[in-house]
Amino acid sequence: MKNKISILYVEDEESIREGLEPVLKYLSDILYVAVDGEDGLNQYKKYNPDIIISDIKMPKMTGIDMVKEIKKIDLKQHIIFTTAHSESGYFIEAINLHVDGYILKPIDLDILEDKIEEIKTNINLKYSYIKQEEELKQKDMALLKQSKNAQMGEMIKNIAHQWRQPLSVISTSATGMMLKKEMDMLQDNEILHSCEIINDNAQYLSKTIDTFANYIKEEKTFTKAVLQELLDVSLKILQGILEYNNIKLINKIRDIDDIELMIYKGELSQVIINIVNNAKDILNEKNIHDKQIKIEIKKDNEFCYINIEDNAGGVPIDIIDKVFDPYFTTKHQSKGTGLGLYMSREIVQKSLHGELTVKNSKDGAIFTIKLPL
Repeated sequence: MKNKISILYVEDEESIREGLEPVLKYLSDILYVAVDGEDGLNQYKKYNPDIIISDIKMPKMTGIDMVKEIKKIDLKQHIIFTTAHSESGYFIEAINLHVDGYILKPIDLDILEDKIEEIKTNINLKYSYIKQEEELKQKDMALLKQSKNAQMGEMIKNIAHQWRQPLSVISTSATGMMLKKEMDMLQDNEILHSCEIINDNAQYLSKTIDTFANYIKEEKTFTKAVLQELLDVSLKILQGILEYNNIKLINKIRDIDDIELMIYKGELSQVIINIVNNAKDILNEKNIHDKQIKIEIKKDNEFCYINIEDNAGGVPIDIIDKVFDPYFTTKHQSKGTGLGLYMSREIVQKSLHGELTVKNSKDGAIFTIKLPL
């Protein structure tokens, strides 16, 4: 609800103006008074009142001309005309200006009060709607932050898994050289070979850090990109965690020609990672023996479709319509917040202007991201 309702009263006749001022002060929280159309326009620009009540025939600038200028600034400005003239021309002009009311003088105070209260109700409804929209926006921002924090934990796990093997290789190579040196068995060619192994794995670690760093700092910029290249980055990030969990990735994104589209790159990556991580958790939860996740791309004349399919047996029919609800999860409390899929759908719909859906196949669940070309 708007805290205070302000009215601008524009009237050139002093006696009428002084007679109506006390009533308008009672009906408003703040009252501004102007003595003609020019004065009224200046006060409107200065104070931006909620409601304007104006005479029509005035010196310097008529009420009609004043409202025409005001409507150029705010087409939805609330206006009530008061006039002693009942000519149809004025009435038609008032209609064309989409004013809220047209009251003949002498002014019936009951009619004026009813009209003002009606406008005040509309204003309060508008501000109530704006407040609700802001609260929903703040709630979505909080959910997004919570989802990103959960995803950051997954990112750290991914880094740990992807670093484990190269770190082991580096450690083994260095320890091997040290032992052979102590036993006087170290040959120059072995030093070179071990150093090459250490350098290769160090380069791999560096590239891994670059991949994760680029993902984390990805700015929300709308840019042209090749879809397959974006998916490659996401799958590199997921590589370690999938290998650690013995999940086979069936990557078929190159079975179709490169697809260029305008997109927020980082946000698509976030959705892909969320969906694959969700599939990974379900595969582990159900103890699937031959765990698989397949990702492929389809397209038609208007849209491209990213399909991510697992072989975990599918989503139970009684909950398939709830998987995108906030805080809905089938996982243990320690393993899921129920925000990953919800935020993924929010991102796809609101930022990527697409759709995220799920259906069951004969082997498991298929999540489809539909994006405009």
